[in-house]
Amino acid sequence: MKPGVRVLYLLRAEETHAPTHLLRAAESLHMLRAGRPADAPAREHKPQVICIHAPFDHEAQHALEAVSDLRLPVLGIGSGSMDGLTSQVSEVIPTEDLRSVLGLMASITEARESGGGCQAENAGHCQGSMVEDLVRLLEHMLCLRFADHKESSERVCDAALWIGNHLTLPPAELKDLLRASRLRDIGKLGLTHAIVFARRSERTPEEQAAYDRYPEMGARVLSELPSFRSVAEIVKYQLENFDGSGPAGLMAHQIPLGSRVLRVAAAFAGITLSGDNPQRAARDAITTLEQGRGSLFDPLLVKLVANFHQARKDVKPETATRWVRVTDLSEGMVIAEDVWSRTGMKILPSGTHITPHILRLIRQFPLDPSLESVQILK
Repeated sequence: MKPGVRVLYLLRAEETHAPTHLLRAAESLHMLRAGRPADAPAREHKPQVICIHAPFDHEAQHALEAVSDLRLPVLGIGSGSMDGLTSQVSEVIPTEDLRSVLGLMASITEARESGGGCQAENAGHCQGSMVEDLVRLLEHMLCLRFADHKESSERVCDAALWIGNHLTLPPAELKDLLRASRLRDIGKLGLTHAIVFARRSERTPEEQAAYDRYPEMGARVLSELPSFRSVAEIVKYQLENFDGSGPAGLMAHQIPLGSRVLRVAAAFAGITLSGDNPQRAARDAITTLEQGRGSLFDPLLVKLVANFHQARKDVKPETATRWVRVTDLSEGMVIAEDVWSRTGMKILPSGTHITPHILRLIRQFPLDPSLESVQILK
């Protein structure tokens, strides 16, 4: 039997069997007629995930209520190009990607049942490690679909880190911002290749409307796990425009701060990722952000991104540096290398100026245990 996840599939009225690609992706699958409570065979199967076909109408809602006592995460599967947006994955998703999604959902079940398997004194760190494992799993799924996701994500995280640090965001909010930066495109897994990879000018109005809903779709997936609910809110409103012309019509400070940061950081990263000349691409990105200042982007955040770009230019490979013990870092120093946490999350990009807030951040984040000293500019 191939490794995978045990699935309980709810058959809708017109269905006689589960989708073929779901059968291939699951370790084992038990079918139950939608609307019936879980019977003895279904419980003996010990499912980890419930799956049901879209659309999510009254019938589907009734079917899920009938098995709600199982307390399992639900994965919806869409059939058409638009249907995938009202579920959590599209029927056209590759089998390996679907297997990864099922694995994520199973991890949620295991976490609920075991409480993370942590001793009380280590529960916080253990839970953080589990969440990071889920983030990495989701990132792996995105890399399977989008070849440039890793590089793009790193650039977004760098810019978001810079902004977050200069806004003196507390560690918990900074963690949520970084996770949102890494998972901002998760909703695109519910879109067809034709929609995702088409230029805006090539999409029909219906397709563009579908594309604009990917943040909402991603937020729905992320909110399945309580630890991701703050992340989900950031992801949900990432396409909102500062002047209120975005999909949800929120404007200015009605838009969550994390979403505003993600909006400008992703725009900067997206432009700098394109083109063969990095310096010219960065200049073009700053110009584009300035043109959208106050309309698309928060004016203050545009200024911080411009400062970020200038700081990264100042830290060149040949720049003179020296090593300083982490415990000896002090206000006014400039970090010349990226600093990582114990769970593999970058918490300080090179070029960061040490401030009292940064010092507090370093003390509160569990740093990479191999990190005793860091390079700073002389």
